[in-house]
Amino acid sequence: MSLLPVKRVRPAWMPWAKGVIVLGLLGAAGWGALELGHRFLGLQRLVIEQVTVTGCRGERLAEVQRVAEQACLGKPLFWVDVESLRSQVESRRWVRTLLIRKDPPDRLSLVVEERKPLLWIVRPKGTYLLSEDGILLDRVSPANLTPIPVVADPGSQSDAALVQLLRTASRLKERQPGFFDRLSELRWNPKGPVAYIEGFQAPIYLSRFDPCNNIPNFQAIYVDDLVKRKDFDRIHYVDLRWGTDNYVAVGTDEEAPPTQRSR
Repeated sequence: MSLLPVKRVRPAWMPWAKGVIVLGLLGAAGWGALELGHRFLGLQRLVIEQVTVTGCRGERLAEVQRVAEQACLGKPLFWVDVESLRSQVESRRWVRTLLIRKDPPDRLSLVVEERKPLLWIVRPKGTYLLSEDGILLDRVSPANLTPIPVVADPGSQSDAALVQLLRTASRLKERQPGFFDRLSELRWNPKGPVAYIEGFQAPIYLSRFDPCNNIPNFQAIYVDDLVKRKDFDRIHYVDLRWGTDNYVAVGTDEEAPPTQRSR
C-alpha cells in the first residue's frame, strides 16, 4: 500500500507576515536611497524649513506665523497634518478662511483671508467690531478705529434685528458706497432700517425690501435743498421708503403731513 504525502497547512498569518516583511524591506531600501542622495548627491530632505504667511499684518501675522512654525517646522512636507493646522488658525475669530499650499522642497505657504468689520456694536462691556457674517470681532481701540456705522440702540441688537441690519449695511456698502461712508448709526424698527448720517440729526427711514431705494434722490436733495432750508434744524425725519417717482418725503412737523421734495 502506497503512502500519500501529507499536505502542510500554512498558518493564516503567514501571507500577512510576508507582506509586512516586503513592505519593510521596500521602505528600508527607499529610506537608504534617500539618505545616500541627501548625503552624497545634495538632494533636499523635503522637510519644512520655512513658513510664509500672507493676507494679514501686524500682531495677527505674527500670531499665525508662531502657530504654523510650532506645528510644522521640521515636519515632512507631504506628511504634515494640514487639517490640524487649519483648525488651529481658523479658530481665531478674525480668520474667515485659510489656504495652505505646499511648495517643495521645504516651504509651506499660508494665505489668510480676514473677516472684514462692517458695523460697530455697543455692548455693556464695550464697543466691538461686527463682521459681515455676524461674528463679533475685536474690541474697538485706536489701533482698529474704522469709520463704519454703529449699532448703539439696545432694541436693535437682537439676533433677528442684527441679521437685518447686516443685510442692509452690506447692500448699502455695495450699491451706495457714498451714502454708506456717511452713515454714523443704523437702527432697526418694525417698519424697517433707520439710518443716521453725520451732520443731520433727523432719522432717515429706509425700505426693508430695498434699502437703496431713493438714496440717489436724497443725496441730491440733501446737498441742493435740505441743508439750505431755514427749518433744517426742525426736520423730524426723511422717508425714502415710498415711490419710485423721484419724490422724497420730508417731515417738518410731527403732526402735519410730510412735504414732498422732488428732484
